[in-house]
Amino acid sequence: MRCGVEYLVLSDSHGKAARLISVLEQLTFRPAAILFLGDGLRDLQLIEEDARFRDIPIYAVRGNCDSFTVGCEGVPEERVLCVGEHRILMLHGHRCGTHFGEGGLIACAHANRADIVLYGHTHLARETTVPVGTPLSDGSCLTAPLLLANPGSIGQPRDGSVGRFGVLTIQAGGVLFSHGSCLT
Repeated sequence: MRCGVEYLVLSDSHGKAARLISVLEQLTFRPAAILFLGDGLRDLQLIEEDARFRDIPIYAVRGNCDSFTVGCEGVPEERVLCVGEHRILMLHGHRCGTHFGEGGLIACAHANRADIVLYGHTHLARETTVPVGTPLSDGSCLTAPLLLANPGSIGQPRDGSVGRFGVLTIQAGGVLFSHGSCLT
């Protein structure tokens, strides 16, 4: 029996919409929601049209490659979701310098009072916890641990996999983030 609330975290599909469906078909649980971190917003239409999955809520942010996609103008670049006592900051990451380190992500999390940051853009799966006491650019320090998690790219992975995704589990005892690979 599974414990907690589980979210499917996807990013960077880049036109490989069929992989989104493939991941949903391979899951052994029904996600409470799909959290999409940009660069492939038009691919989400395939999920919305599939009767098996269209009841799953989708929360999305716009990535740098979505800026030129017609119909995506109203999708925000950042979004904060409140789940229980947690504040989840969703963003693509291109405006935070994710290719050059985590400083920009930490600053964005602090500005949004988030304890979880989900981001994409680098096409590389990553998960790290920034510890309490980490100095911030405003001279203060983190007062709670900060989870930074990137699911990797479902459409154009840079790690040799077919495609990567993440699962965010929020339970009474804390937060877990895990990675999975698309089977096809």
